[in-house]
Amino acid sequence: MQEVFELVKKDIKTDWRNRYPVFGILLYLSAIIIISYMSFMNFIKPEVWNALFWLIILFTSVNAIAKSFMQEENRTTYLYFVASPVKIIAAKLIYSNLYQFTLILISIVLFSLLLGSPGNLNTWFFVNLFAGSIGLASAFTMVSSLASKTENNATLMAILGFPIVIPILLMATSISKQLILGAPASDITSDLLTLLSVNVIIIALSFILFPFTWKS
Repeated sequence: MQEVFELVKKDIKTDWRNRYPVFGILLYLSAIIIISYMSFMNFIKPEVWNALFWLIILFTSVNAIAKSFMQEENRTTYLYFVASPVKIIAAKLIYSNLYQFTLILISIVLFSLLLGSPGNLNTWFFVNLFAGSIGLASAFTMVSSLASKTENNATLMAILGFPIVIPILLMATSISKQLILGAPASDITSDLLTLLSVNVIIIALSFILFPFTWKS
């Protein structure tokens, strides 16, 4: 695990040195929330609030996580000899999820301050938020690892990412909508377990597929 943590620290230092993408994402996040506030003011419906919030999370994920392996292009040979593929993908998944969840927390704070809270954002809402965050971050990390080995990586990311991300978004959005409208936890248990199962499958596929693409 020490090597995994060192790789995570490496990613943190890399993003801190190249602060422009990080601040660009924060600027994008702040701008879209302010535009939403100016457009809806105080009459936004809970369903619209929920849809906007998950759209912001989606586009933030694309910009923040999808580049995770693209920036390793010049360090591929070095990493090949200093760490095993399993440790590399584990570090990427940990860092991507930490990065993603930090951005989501910033988003929900700004969103709630400017657009208000649409309902009872209870513990189950944040459990679903955490599960959706893991799903999106893990999916984009896996797709980025596969697409980075091709010439048309942006095109391949769109082709591979669409069928993986859409089910996660549909389930997470549906669960949060039910919770915002006051549904009890028993109504969303089945969907939440399905979402967690999809997350497990994506993470497992990452560990299975990445060693083969890394060796190539």
